Amino acid sequence: MNKLLLATAAFAAVATASPASASTFALDGALPMYPHATADSRETVPASALAHGVPYVLLTSDSVHVVDAWYAAHAPKSCARNAQSGGVQYKCPGGSIMIYVHGSTQIALVPAMPHF
Repeated sequence: MNKLLLATAAFAAVATASPASASTFALDGALPMYPHATADSRETVPASALAHGVPYVLLTSDSVHVVDAWYAAHAPKSCARNAQSGGVQYKCPGGSIMIYVHGSTQIALVPAMPHF
């Protein structure tokens, strides 16, 4: 019952939070957010939802190389960098960061599943 109440409270907090730019949330608790990006206009959840395990996509006009260099300097040292065709992925204990071109440069932040 307590787990259900906690999950409900977490969902309510996420659902009522207002959307914000990436620079408002420097960290979601585990995954750093690129400061020169904005939320994808198709996102329907606030950036703060990352702390609750909800994936989030950011867009930037910066190149994959520039974004990758920023993450190389700012991602937790426990993250493993993996260059792939067309992009870069950082696998971190707190989730994954994927940087790729899809029209513009996109940054997908996929948090690890929370443990209740």
